[in-house]
Amino acid sequence: ETTANQSLFSLTFNATANGLLSELMNLNSTITPAEAYNQAGELLKVELAFTNTISADFVLSQNTPNPFNGETVIDFNLPVAGQATLQVMDAQGKVLKAIQASYPKGQNTITLKANELGATGVLYYQLSSANHVATKKMIIIE
Repeated sequence: ETTANQSLFSLTFNATANGLLSELMNLNSTITPAEAYNQAGELLKVELAFTNTISADFVLSQNTPNPFNGETVIDFNLPVAGQATLQVMDAQGKVLKAIQASYPKGQNTITLKANELGATGVLYYQLSSANHVATKKMIIIE
């Protein structure tokens, strides 16, 4: 059961060309009906909303894909520009890889290759900046 304004799922896209998303993406019923329903079975309007807002929060996203066997992408948002460190650790806390760099305010991306980590199974990644720390779990499969 969901409540009003609750997200049921989210989608992540990687751009393959420059342009305005509002001109490059749309919803239609070509393959499946673009429809939504409430609990009473009433038809609801489905639409894409494009905003120009940038999150002011520190956010570490789940890596995608997860689990992975070749490479994975980790997205994160910084509320201010500055130094940040991403550490990948095994289940015992041993650091397998550390990436430290200066990142701009807003959305940033780091790509990790499984063969650079020298491990499989459950690993953890932690992003730390001047005032924030977040940790997530990822899985490498053979």
